[in-house]
Amino acid sequence: MIKKLLNENLTKIEFQKRIDDMHTHDIAIEIMELEFSERERLYHFLTTEQIAEIVSYLDPEVAADILEEFDLEKQTEIFDEMTVDDVVDILQAYEDEDMRDDVIETLEDVEDIKEYIQYTEDEVGAYMTNEYVHIYPNMDVKEAVTALISQAPEAETINTLFVVDKDEKFLGTVNLKTLVKARSPKLVEEIMITTPTVNDESLITEAVYDMKNYELYELPVIDNTNQLLGILTLDDILDVAVEEAEEDFEKLAALPASDKNRSWLKTALYRLPWLLILMVISIPLISFSQLMTAALAGVAILVFFQPLMLDSPGNVATQTLAVALKAISNEGKMKSKDVFKEFISGLITGLFLGITAFVISFVFVLVSKPQLPNPTTLNDVQIGLIFATILGGSLTIVISAASLLALGIPHLLKSFKIDPAVASGPFITTVIDLFSALVYFGLATIILRGVGLI
Repeated sequence: MIKKLLNENLTKIEFQKRIDDMHTHDIAIEIMELEFSERERLYHFLTTEQIAEIVSYLDPEVAADILEEFDLEKQTEIFDEMTVDDVVDILQAYEDEDMRDDVIETLEDVEDIKEYIQYTEDEVGAYMTNEYVHIYPNMDVKEAVTALISQAPEAETINTLFVVDKDEKFLGTVNLKTLVKARSPKLVEEIMITTPTVNDESLITEAVYDMKNYELYELPVIDNTNQLLGILTLDDILDVAVEEAEEDFEKLAALPASDKNRSWLKTALYRLPWLLILMVISIPLISFSQLMTAALAGVAILVFFQPLMLDSPGNVATQTLAVALKAISNEGKMKSKDVFKEFISGLITGLFLGITAFVISFVFVLVSKPQLPNPTTLNDVQIGLIFATILGGSLTIVISAASLLALGIPHLLKSFKIDPAVASGPFITTVIDLFSALVYFGLATIILRGVGLI
């Protein structure tokens, strides 16, 4: 629609009337599809405040590219219309560091921005805003309402009011609805409630857990002295949650961080390291399989069942891994009862599949009558039971162990402060394949040698 409006030779007033019904998010999406010359024409029709609002809806990297098209003075005007947290996000995405530093020095909130931009992208401080309503515990509720009205134009949210003492130490919060319903004479401290907080240097993922678990729309950010530094708002946390979900999905598929602007060649090169790592991990599996194949030469039926032996445990492990990662993402870790439940579930699954494989392989051996490398006095039923025990027993053992590995590896990685999502599907499947081959061929060797079939 924007492109169409630009071609209608409208006046500025007419253009503004036509876009009044458009949501800023929709304009932000369309602006990315415009050519540079078209964007320049669009800026002529928009106010600085509108440009700032549109830019705030863009990804920081895209927003930085858009803003770098303006001169320094215009960039400053746009940034001054934005909230501090949005400004910091975009400035951190600037490729031209000299330009970024020049812009920072010209901004109204230069001190706050310099303070916030020092945080890493994993820390809570990088996402907080200092635009909130604060009140004091000894205020009457009428005074608190007056304070709210005076601070509201500059606040990012007024749903929650934050109570601090004279030294800006955080004490609690007051819900807007509670304040409006309160009647004087009544002090703020009488309607104040205790609210969870998060440290400014904590991992942002911890804040995601807190806001989800406590159903908060705003979360106070404090330092080590309990001084209120800012707040996290729901929109910022949603952005973080989406980014985390995307990163975890990529890691689950053993993909590096994605970049839509990356060329096909760079994308291939970025994926190559993980694939090489998985290939190297697979080498012991190949070597062991060849070693066992040589030892079990002539027992072709074992090779026939090998795909079943390798695929089923990997499938179960991937399912359990997804459950573990979901729990870690939501709660930080799995509860003991959930771990026990998943283990018992894996054990039951292993027993069920093991029994099924036992029956199928027994019937198959009876029907196919496989050739054996050594003569034997065993009858067909006995041979069928032997091979059924190898397959069914191996499958039961491996699937039960696969569930434990899929539960344990993510938590082990988290204890070492490594993102548990790196226990990706391809990675853990490769590990399970190696373990499956070890159990399957190892158990086969022990049993077949024991009965004299090899």
